[in-house]
Amino acid sequence: MTGDRINHAATGRVGQACSLTGLVTVLAFLFVLPGPGTARAADEFLLLPQTRLRISVVEWMEAQGEYREWTALNGEYVISPAGTVALPLVGPVQTRKQTALDLAQQISQALQRKTGLLAPPATTVEVVRYPSIFVTGSVERPGEFEFRPGLTVMQALAMAGGRVRRTDLAGGYSELEQIRYAGEIGRIDLQLLQLATRRARLDAELLDNAKVDFEAALAGRPLAGHAAQFVRDEQAIFEARRNAFQRQSKALEELGMLFREEIRILGEKMIAQDRQIGIAEEELKTVAQLVKKGTVTKSRETGLERIVADLQSSRLDLAVASMRAQQRLSETERDALSLEGARRTEIGTELQKVNLEIDDLELRRSVTEQLLQATGASLLRRGERAFEQQPLRFDILREGSREGGADISETTPLRPGDVLEVQLDLRRAAAPQAAAGTGARQARAR
Repeated sequence: MTGDRINHAATGRVGQACSLTGLVTVLAFLFVLPGPGTARAADEFLLLPQTRLRISVVEWMEAQGEYREWTALNGEYVISPAGTVALPLVGPVQTRKQTALDLAQQISQALQRKTGLLAPPATTVEVVRYPSIFVTGSVERPGEFEFRPGLTVMQALAMAGGRVRRTDLAGGYSELEQIRYAGEIGRIDLQLLQLATRRARLDAELLDNAKVDFEAALAGRPLAGHAAQFVRDEQAIFEARRNAFQRQSKALEELGMLFREEIRILGEKMIAQDRQIGIAEEELKTVAQLVKKGTVTKSRETGLERIVADLQSSRLDLAVASMRAQQRLSETERDALSLEGARRTEIGTELQKVNLEIDDLELRRSVTEQLLQATGASLLRRGERAFEQQPLRFDILREGSREGGADISETTPLRPGDVLEVQLDLRRAAAPQAAAGTGARQARAR
């Protein structure tokens, strides 16, 4: 739009009846609203680096009754990677976290300060081209595409030519290889599921928990809904091992209690024996004195000495029996400690082995998934699922962070600068095969 056209259009419609404020308002309306979509984008879109802008600055000359363009400033500009726009007279202007209207107001105020004008010149900022988006992965034409307001994941997928077609797969991979990779992923997922339930059981045993938290261990894992048989098996093992350990521990504890009771009884018998020995020794002293006086025969003294000796011998036997009971009690307590130590050692060894197997399987799954993606990832279920019907998974790389999962769907809006990664959802596609295999194995087991 040239200065003459602006002059004639504005003068013919407004004339001398318009005040300076009214003319500036009309001019801003003409410049900022080239179309409804562009206006909404300018209001809502926060300016980013690599955005191309068209900046127009005009000033109403009241004395001449016409507009004057600031041709030195008017033109197209690209926001630098640092988020600034370098304008003549004004210099670098920061655009971060600003809309086009915010930037226009900032430029007008900067020009007013620089030139000393009573009123700021009318400035308009229009987004000519947004930063590109990028589409990669299992699409027909991955690459860079122009963003437009309201762009969704499905529209970006269409711009990239849609999902990759089987006829365009390179490398000459056969469908048998793809099926083999898909089956391998399903088999690995089942093994990981089984090992996850086993690790949950071992963790519970190591912590002496009363039950196993299988739900937390299986959360987020593929095919978690098909783990019922694994959970039942590991729960049965957990209860059997726990009951066996408790029985052994209880048996050792009861044996220890018996030995303690035996030691207590022997101690009481030794106390009673000591009293009897004391009584017999006192009687012997009395008899010995009587023998010296000749009032009692020597045979009576000899008989009492024999009784004292027998009582002392019995006292020694009780002491030996008490020591043996104490020894057996120590052995029982040692056996209880050994039982607990051996159990923890066995659990720790099994847990270490399970963790190593899980790490190895996860690495194998990652490599197999990459191979499957390289072959086109045609997950066929007995020939019933066509290649074009395979489920897709969308991930968005936005401002250095990755967003994906159930939150990203075909209707998710994109933002300028987004990187959309499209891949076949191998977990969802392989789940029916793995589930069918699990059902068949369970049926054969029954």
